[in-house]
Amino acid sequence: MIRTVLIDIDNTLLDFDRCAEASIRQGLAELGLPWPEGMFPVFRRVNDTLWREIEKGNLTRPGLRAIRWPWIFDRFGIDADGEAFEDRFVQLLWDSHEPVDGAEEVLRHLSARYAVYAASNAPAGEQEHRLRLAGFDRYFQGLFISQEMGGAPKPSREFFDACFQRLGNPPREEVLLIGDSLTADIQGAAAYGLPCCWFDHDGTGAPAPAGADHVARKLTDILQWY
Repeated sequence: MIRTVLIDIDNTLLDFDRCAEASIRQGLAELGLPWPEGMFPVFRRVNDTLWREIEKGNLTRPGLRAIRWPWIFDRFGIDADGEAFEDRFVQLLWDSHEPVDGAEEVLRHLSARYAVYAASNAPAGEQEHRLRLAGFDRYFQGLFISQEMGGAPKPSREFFDACFQRLGNPPREEVLLIGDSLTADIQGAAAYGLPCCWFDHDGTGAPAPAGADHVARKLTDILQWY
């Protein structure tokens, strides 16, 4: 029987893609720079690549911030200070809180039945602030942010060990993880022996990945199972 839910934030509850694109557009406009064709797909590929390196322990968050926008600007031949733009991008992202469709309905439903905790690799202050702006903070018993839990990110065993220590080491079959990342969320949870639900945020239509109990094609699909 499920008693506790760990749920990812970006592209599960808050639509990181929409938040990021709006922040990039505003940042470029402030510099008087046009929106290059293909900018957002390139950002996603670069960002996803760098975050996977963080998940593997090969890169730190400060390391990501030092190279993300210099790398992207170089790809587009943009003559601007990438590290300064990174700072502005993060500032703009701080206040962004576009919800994924159905997120509040799902949180309201889950929090009435289970103890719900956020589980995220993103910066702690930023995630707490964005959840508060979205009005979602009231649904959580707490936040498990890798930055504040020894630094080990999802999908590492160390991250889940820290979560379970704070939860009082319940039986693993009682703790469900919901998230959109096949690596950080689903592979991590499955390797730790947790039931898990993959949210196909990008609408890939891909079959259920190994270890996933369910696939939610839209977030509210979760309501039929839990």
